[in-house]
Amino acid sequence: MKAQIKPSYDTKRKLLADIIPLSEPFTIFIEPTRYCNFKCFYCLHSTRGENDGELAKTNYELKNMDFLTYENILENIKEFPVKLKRIVFSGLGEPLMNPDLPKMIAKAKQLNIAERLDILTNASLLTPEISDALIEAGTTRIQVSLQGLNSEKYKEVSNVDVDFEKIYENLTYLYKNKGECSIFIKIIDSLLESKEDEEKFYNLFGNICDEIFIEHLITLQQQMGNHNGKADNSRNLNNEKVVYRNVCPVIFYMLQIDVDGNVFPCPVGGLPETFSMGNIKDEKLIQIWNGSKRKNLIKGHLMMNRKKIPVCSTCYACACVLDENEYLDDKAVELLNLFN
Repeated sequence: MKAQIKPSYDTKRKLLADIIPLSEPFTIFIEPTRYCNFKCFYCLHSTRGENDGELAKTNYELKNMDFLTYENILENIKEFPVKLKRIVFSGLGEPLMNPDLPKMIAKAKQLNIAERLDILTNASLLTPEISDALIEAGTTRIQVSLQGLNSEKYKEVSNVDVDFEKIYENLTYLYKNKGECSIFIKIIDSLLESKEDEEKFYNLFGNICDEIFIEHLITLQQQMGNHNGKADNSRNLNNEKVVYRNVCPVIFYMLQIDVDGNVFPCPVGGLPETFSMGNIKDEKLIQIWNGSKRKNLIKGHLMMNRKKIPVCSTCYACACVLDENEYLDDKAVELLNLFN
């Protein structure tokens, strides 16, 4: 097997407590679209079309990000004093549903505002032509989430008919023509029914990606609960035991910008608009980053009040990819002084 078995995050990081406050985010998630071609059981889109479903309750409008809004975001990112480490094209929808995605990546590449330009995708819409366009545009990493190892499992998980052999064929083409782009392929453990399935996963995909991993199912969108008992939130995505944190590290170095231009302090899907720190159409991104809403949220965490913050109190997502380098609870008192 060519691929390295490795989770999707880098553990070789500096101690977060030693480098905050930051003058700019390390990572910004940009939501190219809210459309999705799947209705996976663990996602709000599984209730798409239901008048009283969880997706309908969000009042989200399903649409692509307007390119003018996107260009405004990039111009705002240019105002940060240091280049971002990553822009991640991901959100509630499937990024490849936006036909402008290669153009969006090319524009960010042209402006040289981030070290990495990553895509999170279900890959079902990949074709050789789209793969070529994404690579040519300057994509640095494509993270693929599989929903099964055959068409029947895809139907069960995503409630759509797919040609699994075609997905495999297109991923093989992507890997062979990826250039400098890194390919990461993952699947959720609850979708594999046996050790034989695990071996099949590694045997099928281990030679057509650079990194590969079986992730543990947790609740990423709060509205979805524990997925009828399938999710185990005592462990993180990497199947490591979760240690509760009063201080969420993610809010210190990430932002998410949705299709409407709302700016959130973390990349969690399904967040209410009331949790937004501001909107890119009304305020400069650097002002939102340094603004009172974000600062007050950070101070609330450092004052050990996470359980009093409705959106944060029931969130499991912040523990999904964290390591010991990001533990801030024992530094909260001295860090609080830096944000006062």
